Amino acid sequence: MNRNNQNEYEVIDAPHCGCPADDVVKYPLTDDPNAGLQNMNYKEYLQTYGGDYTDPLINPNLSVSGKDVIQVGINIVGRLLSFFGFPFSSQWVTVYTYLLNSLWPDDENSVWDAFMERVEELIDQKISEAVKGRALDDLTGLQYNYNLYVEALDEWLNRPNGARASLVSQRFNILDSLFTQFMPSFGSGPGSQNYATILLPVYAQAANLHLLLLKDADIYGARWGLNQTQIDQFHSRQQSLTQTYTNHCVTAYNDGLAELRGTTAESWFKYNQYRREMTLTAMDLVALFPYYNLRQYPDGTNPQLTREVYTDPIAFDPLEQPTTQLCRSWYINPAFRNHLNFSVLENSLIRPPHLFERLSNLQILVNYQTNGSAWRGSRVRYHYLHSSIIQEKSYGLLSDPVGANINVQNNDIYQIISQVSNFASPVGSSYSVWDTNFYLSSGQVSGISGYTQQGIPAVCLQQRNSTDELPSLNPEGDIIRNYSHRLSHITQYRFQATQSGSPSTVSANLPTCVWTHRDVDLDNTITANQITQLPLVKAYELSSGATVVKGPGFTGGDVIRRTNTGGFGAIRVSVTGPLTQRYRIRFRYASTIDFDFFVTRGGTTINNFRFTRTMNRGQESRYESYRTVEFTTPFNFTQSQDIIRTSIQGLSGNGEVYLDRIEIIPVNPAREAEEDLEAAKKAVANLFTRTRDGLQVNVTDYQVDQAANLVSCLSDEQYGHDKKMLLEAVRAAKRLSRERNLLQDPDFNTINSTEENGWKASNGVTISEGGPFFKGRALQLASARENYPTYIYQKVDASVLKPYTRYRLDGFVKSSQDLEIDLIHYHKVHLVKNVPDNLVSDTYSDGSCSGMNRCEEQQMVNAQLETEHHHPMDCCEAAQTHEFSSYINTGDLNASVDQGIWVVLKVRTTDGYATLGNLELVEVGPLSGESLEREQRDNAKWNAELGRKRAEIDRVYLAAKQAINHLFVDYQDQQLNPEIGLAEINEASNLVESISGVYSDTLLQIPGINYEIYTELSDRLQQASYLYTSRNAVQNGDFNSGLDSWNTTTDASVQQDGNMHFLVLSHWDAQVSQQMRVNLNCKYVLRVTAKKVGGGDGYVTIRDGAHHQETLTFNACDYDVNGTYVNDNSYITKEVVFYPETKHMWVEVSESEGSFYIDSIEFIETQE
Repeated sequence: MNRNNQNEYEVIDAPHCGCPADDVVKYPLTDDPNAGLQNMNYKEYLQTYGGDYTDPLINPNLSVSGKDVIQVGINIVGRLLSFFGFPFSSQWVTVYTYLLNSLWPDDENSVWDAFMERVEELIDQKISEAVKGRALDDLTGLQYNYNLYVEALDEWLNRPNGARASLVSQRFNILDSLFTQFMPSFGSGPGSQNYATILLPVYAQAANLHLLLLKDADIYGARWGLNQTQIDQFHSRQQSLTQTYTNHCVTAYNDGLAELRGTTAESWFKYNQYRREMTLTAMDLVALFPYYNLRQYPDGTNPQLTREVYTDPIAFDPLEQPTTQLCRSWYINPAFRNHLNFSVLENSLIRPPHLFERLSNLQILVNYQTNGSAWRGSRVRYHYLHSSIIQEKSYGLLSDPVGANINVQNNDIYQIISQVSNFASPVGSSYSVWDTNFYLSSGQVSGISGYTQQGIPAVCLQQRNSTDELPSLNPEGDIIRNYSHRLSHITQYRFQATQSGSPSTVSANLPTCVWTHRDVDLDNTITANQITQLPLVKAYELSSGATVVKGPGFTGGDVIRRTNTGGFGAIRVSVTGPLTQRYRIRFRYASTIDFDFFVTRGGTTINNFRFTRTMNRGQESRYESYRTVEFTTPFNFTQSQDIIRTSIQGLSGNGEVYLDRIEIIPVNPAREAEEDLEAAKKAVANLFTRTRDGLQVNVTDYQVDQAANLVSCLSDEQYGHDKKMLLEAVRAAKRLSRERNLLQDPDFNTINSTEENGWKASNGVTISEGGPFFKGRALQLASARENYPTYIYQKVDASVLKPYTRYRLDGFVKSSQDLEIDLIHYHKVHLVKNVPDNLVSDTYSDGSCSGMNRCEEQQMVNAQLETEHHHPMDCCEAAQTHEFSSYINTGDLNASVDQGIWVVLKVRTTDGYATLGNLELVEVGPLSGESLEREQRDNAKWNAELGRKRAEIDRVYLAAKQAINHLFVDYQDQQLNPEIGLAEINEASNLVESISGVYSDTLLQIPGINYEIYTELSDRLQQASYLYTSRNAVQNGDFNSGLDSWNTTTDASVQQDGNMHFLVLSHWDAQVSQQMRVNLNCKYVLRVTAKKVGGGDGYVTIRDGAHHQETLTFNACDYDVNGTYVNDNSYITKEVVFYPETKHMWVEVSESEGSFYIDSIEFIETQE
């Protein structure tokens, strides 16, 4: 993908080619980059493509921390956060060592065991010993093999050679296979899934180790000897497993919360502990999974964990509950049962989602008592990042004086130590907070003091230290330099009440501290050497109509939602690099509707594009619901303190748009030019088979054109000879693509030609060329006109097909609505495409005569396709992809049937349309195994059904042929049998029309298997109708043209029943007549087919100018020639001979009462 060209925007999941490199150009300026290439042809040149990568070095100082599970969780996340800030390199070996030593101290499973035991305690549930034993055994196996891999990797990195490369690759594959085998033991398999919640930290930590491992294929795979296809497969597995592992952890986490949600204060206490501890040991880690994507983050990044965790309320809670009723933990005190419950605590202590905050000032309101200063109220002042507006919230008893006024300013409160008590007596029970010290990163300690123990038993006193629940990164070091979290807020719930039926009072004061991760960047710093993460909740203002909502569990914090047009918010950033540095913007979103997304910097729009929905309305957000997309138009910041705003417009309906974060990506032109070359090499090389003599089966014609565009966009100055070789190769690929294409005229040069096979099209089909999305010509299908579809089709003759072979129709749809694509053989494959027009919003000229910047256009298209390829889709979403492939299998190619393949494209709706191109029908390969057996069975069934249908059709054909033969008196069908009339012709016509399989069900213009015999009989029937019409002196005697040629009164009409037209007289005074010319002294027969309904008679009279006349009378009592009574629903035919004595004749129709129905009137000359 060419990223050197400054495209307007790009949609992408993984924009980089996977080449971690420094900013140094690959070739020294004194060297010729084309040296050694001059005498190569393109096949030799492609064989040199290997994608080798060079790793920058970092030298961190690693250490192993303690064994406590919370400590381990915090330490692992903290260590990973520090390393994500650097490009991936060989120093990640030390991360492996750190993780393995943290999770398996002294080669023991004690940490893993403690993970499970802690969750067991939180949810009050025991794991099966068998499941636990299996998990620990599998973890032991992973530890041994991981150590072997790290050992081999370290040796190879320090002393690389072929043997060590082979060994580390082998151990990589073994370890990967073991993770695949063992992960189900950690909560996702059928034997352990009932304990998924208990195993959540185990699963998350193991999943992290696996994803960390898989990224090495991108870093080292080429140097181990893996080809690019193998590397890509490992990368795809990494992305797929990121989704799988994330969704499992989120589900297990939410299931645990659901199990713990109760009604009592004790259930809330466990609920909050579980929420906090699973965040620290599992969900923080899950939020980091996407950052192992080397291709998306080659230069390092700074993940931001903006989530908040709530430590336990600062209240008396002894480790062991006393045996007496005095001095018990606050949440189990029976005196509070009517005052504290789950809902009260959750709603009072846990804040709704909000923008990320920084604490400015904290006031502790106290009540001075005998024992000292008791904390009874709080006033919290804070601000959003880079905002000068101070927000304030107050809690508790606000009438008390200020006991401590702590100005936090630009410091952190990283630790809080308090003295708490339960003053319990027969006259009441009170939970109080006394001495409290707040430790600031400036070294200052502030708080309330003066506590004395007077009147309170020692058993009812306790010291509470926030680091017991949020330990520092290195407890053995100085906490001021190693703290893991900073205080962001304090909520508080306070109540005092009289016990029911007793004079005693109960009271409790429950200040609860809210903490954010220390590594969150409070300045939103934009650097020139790594990708900056900017969660939208770090905005300094929230736009009207935008709402902060709870995150889905895997984003590391909350997200912002909009349901209508407008902005999300504004983020103020601090730019540390030079203002000449160029950047791109990438963002992560989920949406139930399509929308236009705009990004502005300092009031100037720098990017906009239309994006599609990622999920259905009402659907639960999962990992795959969020999509990462990128704009490729680079921009500059204009000042060191700048503002970025985001907004949406053009919503396609009612729905929601969720925005997680935006990312600022520094542009490195030198490296990206090299990446462009690598991308072009990869694209062209992947077109060919290993021998370079043919195209890979799965390569499409559109991909060949894409590769050609990538090559064309390479720099002539930097990579002149590379470009020449690649162009030669891609031109060869295009020739091969044309040669294998079974479609005639794939460029649509001639439509509706006289040639037997070629494109046949209706009105509304046009050909376009020179557009931004196709190198060649493209089809445009307009909407249908009422019952007339817009279509184009072509038949691929059976002579070019092979029996029992799979064929594939490929193409690219720029946009469409209700486009139907059919492949028809002895069966039909049907595909519907509703492709949004989301590839580009504007086309920018590059100054060429074509007016297009092909490089920018190709970048945009590639980006959108990358999103489609990596985003899992249901059947509806698959119908919206731009690229399509449809497969059809041939059978035995029965010689008795013209079994080609029909390719049909059509639009049947009045609001449908389509623009598409790069159509090709290619051979995939012979069927084998189950596919062959299934096709043979289906083909045998079809042949048997065909035989049955043919026997039936042969019977109908013979009857129809005999009926038509009876219409004529000669074999040449030149003379009509004088004894037959319209009834016989209609009878023969009905037999012909009963022949099935005349036309395709897909399109009437396509002949079916019985088309030829139908055409044969229809032609003869048409000749009979012509002769019949020619001999009848009565004009329009079959009333097929309504009342044309007849003189009628208003009570006469022509009605239709199927293909039959008949004259109806429904009143006694109705009259119909016609004048005609005849030959004198010739014999004529008046033949009338009619029926009479009701009483009275119907009359058809013939007369000449000499007053000679004959009348045929019909009534309800007519009998046929066999004496059988004719009911009201049957027509009969009567005739009479007449010899005209004048040239002018008149025929008249009338009735006396009831209704008279006339099917046909004939006055025909006959031979004596």
